[in-house]
Amino acid sequence: MYSIHGLMSIKQRHGGGMMGEDGKLYIVREEILSDSIKKTIKVKELLESGKAKTINEAVKQVGISRSAFYKYRDYVFPFSKFSKGKIITFSMVLEHMPGVLSSILDVVAKERGNVVTINQSIPSMGVASVTISIDTQYMETSIEDFIEELSKQPGVRKIEVLGE
Repeated sequence: MYSIHGLMSIKQRHGGGMMGEDGKLYIVREEILSDSIKKTIKVKELLESGKAKTINEAVKQVGISRSAFYKYRDYVFPFSKFSKGKIITFSMVLEHMPGVLSSILDVVAKERGNVVTINQSIPSMGVASVTISIDTQYMETSIEDFIEELSKQPGVRKIEVLGE
């Protein structure tokens, strides 16, 4: 199963204080992040959800120093912060059986996504590659939850975010 969580963006941006000197942001799988960065993400989630009222309270709950939190806080954002209102392109490997693509499109419609393009390869060895670009402007769910829902559909073998 594929999900995106943690530090995220997918294209070069110019200006602003949240980027490195080269101005590039990267999609990074959560499992390769350091404990300090993972804990910084958790502190931000606690603060945003209201489960912690202050930074002091949140860093104590998570077990990270305030200085470590301040060091990383402006550099770590959930993917959904960059993807809301954008066109996101997904690459999928789907089993070649009736209704698989239809179930994907049902999820897109249910979550108020708008399909911009669909490209599908000719099925080979029981699977087909599908690329779908979706406008996320009216979606109310997070991209992470949306990807999770897509990956649960019968016949979905793989899903990846290609870009925005």
